[in-house]
Amino acid sequence: MDWAVVLDNRAALFSAFLTTLGLAGATIVLSVLLAFPLALMREARSRPPRLAAAVFSWVMRAVPALTLLFLTYFGLPQIGIYLDAIPAAIAGLTLSAAGYNMEYIRAGLRAVPAEQYEAARSLGMGRWLLLRRVIVPQALRTIMPPLTSNLTLVMKGSSLAGMVAVTELTGEGMALISRTYRPFEILITIGITYLLMNGVLIWAQHRIEERFSLRRPSA
Repeated sequence: MDWAVVLDNRAALFSAFLTTLGLAGATIVLSVLLAFPLALMREARSRPPRLAAAVFSWVMRAVPALTLLFLTYFGLPQIGIYLDAIPAAIAGLTLSAAGYNMEYIRAGLRAVPAEQYEAARSLGMGRWLLLRRVIVPQALRTIMPPLTSNLTLVMKGSSLAGMVAVTELTGEGMALISRTYRPFEILITIGITYLLMNGVLIWAQHRIEERFSLRRPSA
């Protein structure tokens, strides 16, 4: 093994790492922000918003993330919407992740006993105060474990952005392999980098669960 290939190209790999980090971070934040109102729409009393949210969830979970990336990067220009590679990648990955995130949030909201809704309404709470003060804090117990687990998939899924001209970590690694013919060292480096990034997410998940008393502390 010759690890000099990694050291010699550390600047390019680090730049690609920062791109991956920004891409995944933006996707995580935007997908959660988009998923919450969609989950509320899915539980609305009116049929049109319920149907719209249901169709969104079904389509985004059924269509591969790579197809969504191709649509945002190659398809949108056909209707006059032009996005650079990174915004197009963030848009496609966000739509894909939001389809799953909204279902986790919806499940958490539905897990709160109906008596909690009735008791809050009997006290004269409006819908938004009810959600903020009563429902969401309880729903976090159900939402957080699957939601944070899905975010690790989002982190790994950011590697698909290389297919739409984004120089992220995996794409840069493949380019280096084609030039240096040293796949083992480069792939090991990329794998360890993703391991560390997802390790931070998993650690944050445990901290959040402990902070909100979502799980019992280990003995």
